[in-house]
Amino acid sequence: MTVTYARDTPLADETAALDIGANNLVACTTTTGEQYLYEGRELFQRFRNTTREIARLQSKLEDGRYSSKRIRRLYRKRTRRRDHAQEALYRDLLERLYAEGVDTVYIGGLTDVLETHWSVETNAKTHNFWAFKQFTERLVCTAEEYGISVKVRSEAWTSQECPQCGSTDRTTRHQDTLTCPCGFEGHADLTASETFLRRHTEKAVRPMARPVRFEWDDHDWSESPRSHRPKEQRTDPSTVHHSENVASGES
Repeated sequence: MTVTYARDTPLADETAALDIGANNLVACTTTTGEQYLYEGRELFQRFRNTTREIARLQSKLEDGRYSSKRIRRLYRKRTRRRDHAQEALYRDLLERLYAEGVDTVYIGGLTDVLETHWSVETNAKTHNFWAFKQFTERLVCTAEEYGISVKVRSEAWTSQECPQCGSTDRTTRHQDTLTCPCGFEGHADLTASETFLRRHTEKAVRPMARPVRFEWDDHDWSESPRSHRPKEQRTDPSTVHHSENVASGES
């Protein structure tokens, strides 16, 4: 039996928005000016490699057979890996949001998530790897333990919208970068989460700090060296400072 303990309601009423993706699993922006990026390329590559091995074994089955002990074992292994990474991700994320005083998280609906990505491959990644409905349901249940509410809202066009000029038909995405002829250039998924947040909150959004990037090591989400954050902020989300200076990236 699993026993969960509800925490006190967050001490503030800050808001966060999540952009669910494929190469970057979650991009998060908060009204406190924090941005978090959970990178998933390596994790998804392992998922895809296992899927290919399953397909190879299935192609060798005798007529009339659809599975085998080895195939079923690989399916279970693939699912356990994915679920473990997901569970650790939203635990890590919610710990950080709770420490910042976030009491509301916005997330896009499944239709928006699939329609706003730009390729068949990316849609397959997002839909098959994420098991999006399952992820959302678990996120909601876990967020309740922290006194955080999760609200589903439309995020249509946030992945294409330029935050500088508002254009959605002139922007171009190349890998992780979104560019616009008006001169804007930024991380596509973090930009989408910030646009999503500004669209659905009435609170003022503080200036963005340097994004914190996380990588999966099969056990935990640890901060990537590319974040260039002080060591104590990498290891313990409760040590994140919330002064105006930190939110604006000043020291």
